[in-house]
Amino acid sequence: MSEDREAIWALAPPGEPADDRFDALIERWWGDHFPGSAVARDTAAWNAAHAAKEALKRLLAGAQRLPQTTVRDDDLQGSV
Repeated sequence: MSEDREAIWALAPPGEPADDRFDALIERWWGDHFPGSAVARDTAAWNAAHAAKEALKRLLAGAQRLPQTTVRDDDLQGSV
């Protein structure tokens, strides 16, 4: 599994922005699972899945621009 993960992350050079690396990961996953599938044989399903894929890429791009926060163990006390 870790070899697969490393191979996928290697699709974009380390100097590339995180957005591009996520896009490469998503596109690789899409290409591995959707062409030739039942979804590919139904235009409406394909369009819905493709729109969801593109929305995911936009959401991840937006999340990369959020400020990074650190959660301490004390912050989690009583939250469960």
